[in-house]
Amino acid sequence: IFDSGADGGAAGFYFFGFGGGQGRCFGGGGEMAKHALLGVLLQTAQGSVPINLRYTAVIFACLFCILFAEKTFSFWFTQIALACTVCADYFLVYLTEIQQLPAMLFFSAVQIAYFLRLYFEENNKARRRFHLIIRVVLSLLAIVVTVMVLGKNCDAVATVSMFYYANLMLNAVFSFASFKKNYLLAVGFLLFILCDTVIGFAFIDDYLPISKDSVIYKIIYPGFDLAWAFYLPSQALLAISLLPERFRETINN
Repeated sequence: IFDSGADGGAAGFYFFGFGGGQGRCFGGGGEMAKHALLGVLLQTAQGSVPINLRYTAVIFACLFCILFAEKTFSFWFTQIALACTVCADYFLVYLTEIQQLPAMLFFSAVQIAYFLRLYFEENNKARRRFHLIIRVVLSLLAIVVTVMVLGKNCDAVATVSMFYYANLMLNAVFSFASFKKNYLLAVGFLLFILCDTVIGFAFIDDYLPISKDSVIYKIIYPGFDLAWAFYLPSQALLAISLLPERFRETINN
């Protein structure tokens, strides 16, 4: 992504194999700043970096949208989602003692914001109505099933978490239904689901016993931070999904 140049002169930022003679270097004023921040965002979106830098990557995603994304209707919903993501991760990552409930409330707000983006990006009124009905029914169903399955072990964290996860799944489904329209958004949600599935397995142990020989246990403890390996790229893609189509095509190439 980053290359200082053979002569030690002006730095250039390259994306996804854009270096060398076949590559393209972006420079000059606001464009250089935009690509520089995007480069930092993508560079820090790797599971191998320290935890404080991982949290910084989430902040970069939010900052990138504030500074450079087109201020469309979708921008405001996405910006709210990214800001709530920063707040949620503050309770899960930055604080010495993890605060699960406020974190999950913020993450639920994240998915509601993305739902509103998807809802208002849909021009067909019939599909909008279908989306809303399915959303309400499945969200309520997720809460009811959680209460029935966990029984006396059910608490606010479990209930809010299932509401959040149901809406994340729905956001992924509806974004893939419009895959050609914005494939980065769809892939971002897919990675988001993989991350939260891993985290969800980790919290299952608080409610249900998990054998050390089970597949779930091996997913929870793979020997590296699997959740963050999915999570940071998802945030980068969700932020980049707001870029103009011409620039998203440039990244893809």
